[in-house]
Amino acid sequence: MAGAQVSDGAFSQGAPKAFEGVWERDDRYVIFDCGGTEPDGQEAQSQARQKTPATILLKTFYGWYLDRSAEPQKWSAERTVNDSTCPDAERVFMEYRPLVTTRHPAADASVWEIFVWHPRLKEASVVPVAIIGGNLYLNFAVKLSEDVDKAQGQESDDPLEGFWARMAGADGVKLCPPVTADDIYSSYITDDAVYTIRYWRTDMEYTNAKAFFSDGGKTFSVVKHIQSAGKIYTCANGRSVMIRNVQKTNDRPEVYELDGAAEICGLGEPYLKRVQDKGSQEAVVALAKKYYQKRAPNPDPPFPPSNLDWHMDDINKLEAGNKIIEAVRKRQREFAQKYPAREIY
Repeated sequence: MAGAQVSDGAFSQGAPKAFEGVWERDDRYVIFDCGGTEPDGQEAQSQARQKTPATILLKTFYGWYLDRSAEPQKWSAERTVNDSTCPDAERVFMEYRPLVTTRHPAADASVWEIFVWHPRLKEASVVPVAIIGGNLYLNFAVKLSEDVDKAQGQESDDPLEGFWARMAGADGVKLCPPVTADDIYSSYITDDAVYTIRYWRTDMEYTNAKAFFSDGGKTFSVVKHIQSAGKIYTCANGRSVMIRNVQKTNDRPEVYELDGAAEICGLGEPYLKRVQDKGSQEAVVALAKKYYQKRAPNPDPPFPPSNLDWHMDDINKLEAGNKIIEAVRKRQREFAQKYPAREIY
């Protein structure tokens, strides 16, 4: 079955075109392409690699306020500082390297490794991402070119059939180093079954070796190692090439998105969605002003409304002649005259 190939591509000069625009999810906005470069306070940049600043806007206070948490230094002139934000934004820099080469490169789909340089850390965090159209996925799989036993016949027209190698999913593009999975679960999908193969983190040297598993008269071949998020994962111990404990089910993915060549598959809901085609300082200022104008609705009253009739006439009759109550009412009237309601509130 034909498919894509994992490659060690050269680092991109600046943010690739696929990352242009403003990206959003329920708790943040991210702008990868802030235009140009600036010093990051670390080692000098080489001609082969170019770190570019990124912007992260956090939707704080349950989404009622937008905090410009990370942005380029040159954007800070119009920064709003108050008790809800830090005086200086964090400086987060990124590098981009293509991770997969597909048979039919599509303008709307690509797979990358983002090297995220956080402040005061000497090593970058590696975040694998897939972009399909206007959606960015952290949970995705790539169909690799692998062989299958001749007894299975010719290739199927089902785009899901084949070996799908998962990449190590990071838990986000964040201001702090992300957490990556210790295990990743790839799938071999046929017309009547789904085989789930566990890959675990290892200290082995990465190789192009193949590993095998069987099901009756069928023999399947997959890659023994997956290199992802700066780590190496394996599905077989030591020099063995036989895969043990493969799980067989009929559980195909229910929520997914394929690229045009059916070689990249975003699983579940995307991590980020592109909401604007161009990311710029003006876009950040406009977003921030939009959130600054938000006003939370009035809270619900502590007690439900009631239609009680207090029978004030009867209350006045009961109070009449009571010296203690008359003294209290007098003090209340004097207080109201001295401190009108508009002065109190």
